[in-house]
Amino acid sequence: MAVIAFCFTGVAQPVKKQRNTASNTKEAVSERAITKRFNQGLRYYYTAQYEDALQTFSGILSDAPKHAPSYFMLSRVYVGRQQFSEAENALKQAVKLDKKNVWYQVDLARMYMMTENYKSATPMWEAICREIPDNPEFLGFLATCYAKNGAPDKAAEIQSRLSLLTKIDSPEGQPDEAPQTPIGNNNYRNQGMAALKAQQYDQAVSSFENALREDDTDYELWSLFVEAVSKSGQWRKLTALEEDLTTLFPQSSTLLTALADAFLHDGNPEKAVEYYKQALSFAFEADQIQSIRKGLSDAYTQMGDSENAGRYR
Repeated sequence: MAVIAFCFTGVAQPVKKQRNTASNTKEAVSERAITKRFNQGLRYYYTAQYEDALQTFSGILSDAPKHAPSYFMLSRVYVGRQQFSEAENALKQAVKLDKKNVWYQVDLARMYMMTENYKSATPMWEAICREIPDNPEFLGFLATCYAKNGAPDKAAEIQSRLSLLTKIDSPEGQPDEAPQTPIGNNNYRNQGMAALKAQQYDQAVSSFENALREDDTDYELWSLFVEAVSKSGQWRKLTALEEDLTTLFPQSSTLLTALADAFLHDGNPEKAVEYYKQALSFAFEADQIQSIRKGLSDAYTQMGDSENAGRYR
């Protein structure tokens, strides 16, 4: 699964060996300079200094016009400034430059939904759901698009898939014991899912940890792990994987919120505030935004900052 990469690849290497070393050195210097500027832009963005962030990311694109992450962050800045048309254009450029990055596609598809451009959103959600087939949120968006575009049969088909997913996730009617020898290519993943259904959350956490050691790029696997952690209360299991999670999925509001929840429960409200704010910048759904704001209020309350706690109530 493609994710945002906050490290950058250079251009093709020159043919002549004598020039190759010099060129690579030059590229490395350029990459480090861009990375430094990009990180500064992120700091501006996450502290709501949108004008400075706008100048920083625009400046990077002047020097490196194919730098997709800067286009993506530029879109976030424009959303913060309520400039949605400019945000959409920036996102289109990010998607065009990095066609394999599904999270750029997700943000653009969500923006189309926000502006009720269901015609443009539909093929994007179709592609996203092929890449991530069992995400209820994404399937729900696709069903909405089909319904809005006058395709009730297709909408009903997607709703059936959603109902099946909900039934599978439900603990009702599941055995008390998790099967010890699950069938499937990924035994740890299957064992974890079985443990979740049987409400054996500690076992689920352990199984998903083992599965993540085999493949830590699977978004759905991380989502299952996060669910198991939240239900078992083993929050330090999640905070210990902070670097992995934020490197792989820096745009996932759901996973960032879970990480913030973990730090809050682990008695680190400062870290919780940091990740809640990042999650808020990527959240579109009203329920999710409300949940994040509550988390921010709780974190500031834990810090003894009643003024900021009141802002998010």
